[in-house]
Amino acid sequence: MGNCAAGMAIGAVFAYAGLRLFHLLMRFFYYSLALALALACARPAAAQAPLNDTVAIDKEQFNLFNPTPRKYMRPLVPDRPGITESPYSVDAGHFQYETDALRLLMRREGPAHGHDWYANHFLAKIGLTNRTDFQVALDSYTYSYNTDDTDPSQDQRTRGIGDVTLRLKHTLVGDDNSRWALGLIGYVQLPSGGAVGDGGYEPGLALPVVYQFTKAWSAGGQVAANYFFDREQSQHYLQLTPTLTTDYQFNKLVQAFVELVGYWDVRQASWRSSINVGPQFDVTDNLQVDFGAHLPVTHSVDREYFLGLTFRR
Repeated sequence: MGNCAAGMAIGAVFAYAGLRLFHLLMRFFYYSLALALALACARPAAAQAPLNDTVAIDKEQFNLFNPTPRKYMRPLVPDRPGITESPYSVDAGHFQYETDALRLLMRREGPAHGHDWYANHFLAKIGLTNRTDFQVALDSYTYSYNTDDTDPSQDQRTRGIGDVTLRLKHTLVGDDNSRWALGLIGYVQLPSGGAVGDGGYEPGLALPVVYQFTKAWSAGGQVAANYFFDREQSQHYLQLTPTLTTDYQFNKLVQAFVELVGYWDVRQASWRSSINVGPQFDVTDNLQVDFGAHLPVTHSVDREYFLGLTFRR
């Protein structure tokens, strides 16, 4: 009994220390983001002229009907596989497809537990200008199972097509040749998914940022605000989702990322957090495959495993 109590005490200390570290990292990120915005506003307009990283050309001349030539396209940087979005838009006149080809989510809260299977939850993008793209997301297929060990007769199973989300991304600062970039993403999820959807309109905003320390190593994060709908309570609530992420390119084929994610539900006034990890494989300049895990750091966070891909034309 004594060993058990000591183990619980040590676990509590580590959990508290982890949360304190997360709060400090978030505070540092907010201050850094504020400084970056201030510097961006202070930069002269001439210094912000977009240039390709290999060819000096003004890409603002390209649009949906005058596509960016392939030799001037920026590297493939999708919004997946983590929670942190990319601040870069798709090149003007080009199409990009990103998908959770397969994702398994598992959860448990006391005797209640369940799991979900996602198949082809995709995000399709089209570049409108050099800095702006329009996006449509669809949860193509979801299977959800929930049960309670105290009453197995109440098992619940749902399956079907999920919600549609409309998104617009704009790169505020930075471009192909910049060490850092800042983007803004606005979106709204439509209640089109029936039983497997969230059941209400869900608007949101995200402000992602990235900094390239070296050609192989970058770090970034984002602040996101989501106005979610609680189907059981039939009401909306605000959730803030700050993130910190870093990735490293080991060679031309393999890179990997680690991401720390926080969730602040204003109803409960409490933090939840998780970690995303996984490798990405740059099969070609226009095709990327990824897999990995979403692991809970605190309670009430799903454990997830995923396989996905991104391609563009």
